[in-house]
Amino acid sequence: MCVIVTVGVAGFRGDATAPFRAAGFITNPAVNATSAAMPYNAIRFDVTVGGCSCDFYRGDTPEKSDPEAARRRYARKGWTQAKIDRAIESSRSAHAATPRKNLDGRFTEAIELLAKQGARVTLLAHMFSDNFDEPFEIAGTTELPLGFYVKTGNYFPEDTLVTIVA
Repeated sequence: MCVIVTVGVAGFRGDATAPFRAAGFITNPAVNATSAAMPYNAIRFDVTVGGCSCDFYRGDTPEKSDPEAARRRYARKGWTQAKIDRAIESSRSAHAATPRKNLDGRFTEAIELLAKQGARVTLLAHMFSDNFDEPFEIAGTTELPLGFYVKTGNYFPEDTLVTIVA
């Protein structure tokens, strides 16, 4: 099982992925067709660390990053040992690059930066048991005030389109 977080950004002048990349995240165009449910004019991209979003999105269960748990999770997905080692090393490198802040905080700061600059930010997280391109059902939509999102430290419900309201 692995989580992917997709971000949709509309109304932003400039590179919407830049705040995430500057914080050490990897951004790639969204691979799941379900992300098309985001606002039509949003630039959609997946935000990951080491190939998935598990290290910074934990839903309702905040837990410390555990490389051995990540290894087991990747192995259950059928990843090769070499791919697992690369993902763990990539995650470790991202942590080492900016040890002063946790990944949740850096992700939250990137969202906050975009929202404060007038962007409409929509978030979508889903836990996959196979691969990231299998479609899934969206449970609903909601809005979260930016202050609440920041205060709760990157909490937003899984399988729900969540728009951050500044």
